[in-house]
Amino acid sequence: MIAPRLSIVVPFHRNLIHLSRCLAALDDRPDGSEVIVAADGAVDDCRPLATRHGARVLDIAGPSGPAAARNAAAHAAQRDVLVFVDADVAVSRGALARIVERFAAEPVTAAVFGAYDDRPADAGFVSQYKNLAHSYIHQSSATAARTFWAGFGAVRRDVFLACGGFDERFRRPSVEDIDFGYRLSAAGHAIVLDPSLTASHLKRWTLASMIVSDVRDRGVPWTRLLLKYGALNDDLNLRYVYRVSVVLAYLAVAAFALSLADSRFAVLGVGLLGSLAILGWRYYAFFGRKRGWWFAARVFPLHVLHHLYNGVSFAIGAVMFVGDRRTLEAPTAR
Repeated sequence: MIAPRLSIVVPFHRNLIHLSRCLAALDDRPDGSEVIVAADGAVDDCRPLATRHGARVLDIAGPSGPAAARNAAAHAAQRDVLVFVDADVAVSRGALARIVERFAAEPVTAAVFGAYDDRPADAGFVSQYKNLAHSYIHQSSATAARTFWAGFGAVRRDVFLACGGFDERFRRPSVEDIDFGYRLSAAGHAIVLDPSLTASHLKRWTLASMIVSDVRDRGVPWTRLLLKYGALNDDLNLRYVYRVSVVLAYLAVAAFALSLADSRFAVLGVGLLGSLAILGWRYYAFFGRKRGWWFAARVFPLHVLHHLYNGVSFAIGAVMFVGDRRTLEAPTAR
């Protein structure tokens, strides 16, 4: 069993505090690994920090986006497996060694990705909610995946290059990793979700930044990918229970609106919200276990809001998909 060597790629634009924690966590890397900081039009000088942690810096004109930055680093990499780690992510101790073990033991596995842990760095309620929600989805989904996550994910370098890498038309953090996963899966490669590969997210979320990101950078472009690849499977964020929940959330809003004219509709609205709570009881129980039931109670209205703007995202994405047939194109190997 030959252990593959790792090329760890960190796309970077700004925030040396986050990058410092990211690189410090990467000091716990297997022998023979290399770390490449892909400085994508970086506004902060990351060279002294990279040098302290034994990383090399690859300067990229830009900002061109993390997709282009990761691709450039992948071409410059000199090892067998590419490990993508976002600059605001600190991987858990031993996770990189586990990646090596997994690829060595499973030659048919082309890619593997992990999950956020349940200890996000920012103590704010929205940050805790956002990152714990991501952790729940990855911890409770099927391990045989059809997509990919570049926050902390690894792929064999030759497979990555053969599939064309990330689509550089995504010029900001978006769904370039999901798109890559769909193409990787369509080419017949095995992708594994390993929730034991955990990492801490350092980003601070606000309500406004969460909504903008979920709609503009995730929901709308992901809808276009779902229609492009026919990928409406019952897994990750696409489970049937979530689709039903979107419908129930809109029916509840309609019922409360009608209650302004006829108060009897308010009872229907309450019943619909109760149905939402029952459908999502596993989700809320997870928050209750991790942060207490008062935290879980405050999650409920945010989750209802999440369902509502997911519906908006799907509608906008579907219209954009119909109006722009270029979404049928895919990058080619370079």
